[in-house]
Amino acid sequence: MPLTLAAYWSSGASDSFSFNMVVVGGVVAGFLARRYSADVSAASLRAGVIGGLAGYVWMAPGILATAESFAEAWSFAPATGLLFAVFSAVVLCIAAIPGLIGGVVGAWICGVLGRESPPTASA
Repeated sequence: MPLTLAAYWSSGASDSFSFNMVVVGGVVAGFLARRYSADVSAASLRAGVIGGLAGYVWMAPGILATAESFAEAWSFAPATGLLFAVFSAVVLCIAAIPGLIGGVVGAWICGVLGRESPPTASA
């Protein structure tokens, strides 16, 4: 998340959000997960969601406005909360995809470098 925020603020972009740093976070998570014999997909999905939180915070006002607009069009005000929750979940699920892709790449890099640590033996 800090890498994502730093890349966003340093670019000066106010109308677009890039998931490049989410992919980088996924690469790091995938590399470390494979190195220490953890679940690569779970680690990289978590990295994607955490990295995507910055984008979610950036998009939350727009998501809320869209949910209110839909609820107003349907003349059903309680739908705003439900739509906001659904739209928020979709944004975070979309953010998990670049993290997963980065995790697969990171695991592959770890395999190529041969840096997997041997499993620890229990005494």
